[in-house]
Amino acid sequence: MKKFVEKEYFFEHYEGMAQRVEGILQEKLNLGGVKQFKLSSRAKDKESLKEKLIVRYEEKQYKDADDIRRDIIDLAGVRIILYMPTAEEYEKVKKVIQEIWGREIQPKTHPPAITENPEEDPNKRKKRKKYQPRHLGYRAIHYRVPMKKDQEGKHYRHVLDDLVEIQVVSALTHAWAEVGHDIVYKSYAYGPPTIQEERTLDALNGLVQSGDLLLEQFQDMVNKRTWARFKHRAELTLFFHDFYATELEALEDPDEYEDPTHARSEGVYILFKFLEKQEKNYPIAVRTALKELKYPYEFDRTEQLIIQSFKDKPRLAADMSMVVCLIRHLLLEQRYQPPQTDLSACDQCSVMMSALTMLQHSLGGAAAANQYLQDAKLNEGQVESINFVLDSPKRHATLEGRRDEEVVKPSLQDAWTWFRTEASDSSSLCGLLFRLAEMGCRKEVDPYTQLDQLQIGPLSRSSTMSMDNAAAGPSTCPPTTPPGAV
Repeated sequence: MKKFVEKEYFFEHYEGMAQRVEGILQEKLNLGGVKQFKLSSRAKDKESLKEKLIVRYEEKQYKDADDIRRDIIDLAGVRIILYMPTAEEYEKVKKVIQEIWGREIQPKTHPPAITENPEEDPNKRKKRKKYQPRHLGYRAIHYRVPMKKDQEGKHYRHVLDDLVEIQVVSALTHAWAEVGHDIVYKSYAYGPPTIQEERTLDALNGLVQSGDLLLEQFQDMVNKRTWARFKHRAELTLFFHDFYATELEALEDPDEYEDPTHARSEGVYILFKFLEKQEKNYPIAVRTALKELKYPYEFDRTEQLIIQSFKDKPRLAADMSMVVCLIRHLLLEQRYQPPQTDLSACDQCSVMMSALTMLQHSLGGAAAANQYLQDAKLNEGQVESINFVLDSPKRHATLEGRRDEEVVKPSLQDAWTWFRTEASDSSSLCGLLFRLAEMGCRKEVDPYTQLDQLQIGPLSRSSTMSMDNAAAGPSTCPPTTPPGAV
């Protein structure tokens, strides 16, 4: 052992190797999304190695240097210290290590599972200590990684069979291990630990394990409140109620504020799908947007500013106002880019019907939506095309794809062109809702349900015709005699 330590163990080589691995991991763990971690690296100093070999020699009875290298696998070691030791963070670390050194590098738990063979000779079993720990002791995930030639650095030159042990531990376990290191590995110099020392260290280990569980639970709670994705619309509804309650608690006089009208089922569904499509379906993103809208305390003023920014100055239904304002706020910076795919008549009809159904919900009913469209100054071709979407008996067959494309699509073309023109205008409410329908922020329903949901009646052609006649000037044609007139 003495010869190995003094003649065959080169501290500077192992130290350079450990530092090189630490540098590689620092960059890759950051890129891999591992949160709140710290790295430490070290090579075993000669005194520490000598003490460890003396402690282990009684059991191992080393014959040569190769025996020592096979047993002492942490001559160069790197420790990844996780402040939030969740299963997700351990998995991220595993993925990073395997991306660097290969998928064949598998984690090993420390200590390994202990199994006793009842038929084993009792004399061969390790002698029991006077104090039997009640807790597992040092717990970590270990990786043993082989160094590669292309991983050389300023202070490290590759040698065949170079290995580094990477330990992944919680911050609490790291602190406990550092405190207990001298008791375990310096008994030769310091003398064996007393039962009281071992009992105290064991009790501390129990606190460490409890602390790790609490940290994991705490991280889960924080993640749920900040970054965890909303899985269904009920979670989004609950978020709005919790958000308002939290804001209310912060006020000196909460009674002076009325509870705002929250988004209801249809509005929450539209918003939920929109957030999902925009990859903003997590609490921090929604909370930030609500704060920017000054919701709920100054939302009335913000709401009026947004409504005034629409060219049609719509009167939004109370339970849809926040939904429309929030979506408009999040989409304002995004320029409309229509999909390049040429949709079938079935899909075009379905998208436009969904947009009109959203308009119906946003304005509080079919009559208000009809009036909105009447005021939109559509030309005769657009009115006729939208009326096909609103009222044609051919819609059901179109939605099922049973109508001939060449027959149906011309009837939809003017309406489709108008909707896409509106979508490119950031001041159009109908254009905004069409964008949502085109993005897929709508319920997937069967044709009968889609027909039942859309209650807006056909548009009158009278206003359009009168505008066209006024533009053409007085008629020069003789009056037509009604049939049957004398």
